[in-house]
This record gives sequence, C-alpha cells and structure tokens, in this order.
Amino acid sequence: MFSPAGHFIPYKASQLHYYIWGTGPKILFAFHGYGESGDSFAFIGDALNADHTLIALDLPFHGLTVWKEGLLFTPAQLYEIMNNIVTHHNFQAPWGLIGYSMGGRIVLQLAENHPESIDKLVLLAPDGLKVNIWYWVATHTVPGNLLFRWTMRRPGWLFLLLRTSHALHLVNESIYKFAVHYIDDRTVRHDLYTRWTAMRKFRPRPGVIAAKIRDREIPVSLIYGRYDRIVRWEWGERFRKMGIEATCRLTLVDTGHQLLRPQYLQALLPLVENDPDRTG
Repeated sequence: MFSPAGHFIPYKASQLHYYIWGTGPKILFAFHGYGESGDSFAFIGDALNADHTLIALDLPFHGLTVWKEGLLFTPAQLYEIMNNIVTHHNFQAPWGLIGYSMGGRIVLQLAENHPESIDKLVLLAPDGLKVNIWYWVATHTVPGNLLFRWTMRRPGWLFLLLRTSHALHLVNESIYKFAVHYIDDRTVRHDLYTRWTAMRKFRPRPGVIAAKIRDREIPVSLIYGRYDRIVRWEWGERFRKMGIEATCRLTLVDTGHQLLRPQYLQALLPLVENDPDRTG
C-alpha cells in the first residue's frame, strides 16, 4: 500500500517530487496551480474511493521538485516523467487527468499531444482556453522576455501603470490585487519570471483539442467558480460548444478562483470519481 507521503523520481539531473493516494486501478494524474504543490490535492486524495489512485506532481520550481534542466520544461519531458512514474509503480494506461488553473493548461496540452493515453479530463478553472496576450509577449518574444526580466528587477513603472489603470477602472479589483501580489516582493517576482518562462512550451490549441476529444469521445468536466474574475467560466462554455457537448459538462461552484479547497470537496469529488454525463 502506497503512503500519501512524497516520492522522488530522477529525471536527468533533476529530482521530481510527487504524492500518491490510494491503490485502485483507475489512475489519475493531478497538476496544481501557480505557486502551489501536489499536496494541494490532499483533501481529494484522502476522500477518493478505493477504485482510484491519485498521483500529484510538484511541477518544476514548485514544492519539493528540484529542477536542473534550465528555464525550460516541455510537454515531452512531462510525458516522459509520467511514463517513468507509471513504469516504476507498475500502473497501467489510460489515465485520467486533473488540472487546476495553471495545471489546467498542462492537462489541455497533454490532451492535445497524447489523447490515446487519456480516459477522462477534469479541468478546474483551467488556464489555456484563452490566450493571455501579456503572457505570450513576455515568454515567446525576445524583446518581451527581456522587458519581463528587467521589470521583475525594477517594477516601479509597472506599479504606477497598475495603480493608474485601477484608478481609471480599466482593470477590475480582483485582477489588480492578483497582479500586485505577484510583483510586490523580490522573491515572488523572481519566482514569477522563472516559472512563467519555464512553462512557455505549454501552448494548448482549444480547437485541435476539441477535435481530439470529439474523435475519442473523452469525458470532460469543466468546473469554474461562478464569481471567478481571473479565469471566466464563459471561456469554458465557448470550448464546450466546439462540438464536444455530448461528452462535456460545465459545473459552476459558488466561489471565485480559489476552487481547489476542502470546503468544495462535495462539489468536486463526484466529478473527479465519475465520468461526466454524456448527455451534456
């Protein structure tokens, strides 16, 4: 019987840390949000029925993972790591995938690249269904990345821009507080640059993913906070209407973006354990 305590698996010069809950035959890989760790899924792992095994990784530059492969983490590297974990523990494919926020972008990319390995998607307020133009410029263009790095060292002008935009009601309160939180501390700014830059190869294409979901009839649960101003549920509804209504259900929970919390277990657990209603 596996302990929910952490495990390490080597990858090149790195050490990937992950948690395991359960011993059931239905395998679920879980991917946490920005600034969190695999332990964020502990309340779900502890509550899963005996049919499931939940594996939650600490992504590079998060948790206890020690990443030595530079400022680059690719979908191919992640898939290799997942296969190494599966082989190490004698697990079997296909797997279900769960992703919260940034982890949702990871799940979407895996669904695009490896739909044959997936039997279920559970997306909690997922990033990746709408292009963030600022993230794209900051991580996919040389001038943008240079400006991003410089700004994380000298953020004064960005503070001024944010405060002015907020005063003029050009950005809403939630986004303003979210942005200020991530640039108000030197260490937090360093982590933001490192993590955003390293994750730049995860660029899911919703139209392509929807076609593969449709072709393979992969069950999908989209779960959003009704009052989320960071990741809007309407983006998920647009995705659902890309021809995947038959296998995709969208659920709203009465909260904001902080959806992966124990108080919402009763809403999340049935969607994690079961396939969505194929009637849409």
